[in-house]
Amino acid sequence: MHAPTADPTNPTDPAVLSALFSPTPRGARRARLLAVHQLGEWGIPRAAPTARAVAAVTAELAGLPVPVHGRCPGRYFRLRLSLGERVVRVEVSDARPERPLPTGPFPGPSHAPGGDGGRGLVLVAAFAERWGCFQPHAAVKTVWAEVRRQPQPPPQSQPRPQPQPPGVRTACPGS
Repeated sequence: MHAPTADPTNPTDPAVLSALFSPTPRGARRARLLAVHQLGEWGIPRAAPTARAVAAVTAELAGLPVPVHGRCPGRYFRLRLSLGERVVRVEVSDARPERPLPTGPFPGPSHAPGGDGGRGLVLVAAFAERWGCFQPHAAVKTVWAEVRRQPQPPPQSQPRPQPQPPGVRTACPGS
């Protein structure tokens, strides 16, 4: 895994994270873990619905560049997270031009019950407010999803025990 970097298109934006990962199951897992960690840095707790949805979407999108058999040396995928006012945008770009751009969450018969695949984009569509894909240039494709940010509940404030003046005793249960 390459270290996370500032977004190359806007290196001063603290609400954007970009990192490269190997196109392996381990790389996909690390991308998901980094996404959840970054949300925590942005103040979105790991257990929040937004963080759970972003983790699921990141796992599915990061799994797209992972080849079924073997590894493609020298090819990485890029995870890009951006924190917006209403949404968290997850983008995964990879240099696998031979793989077609996804056109919908229901790619074909492999989606059928008992099939081995085709469910990933169904999950993305369920968690994301919007999703899509584009090809910024011939050798790269990007699949993206926008997950709505859920409002964070205010922190629970526990009433503090009031200090007792000196010499005042409090009643103890059972005495």
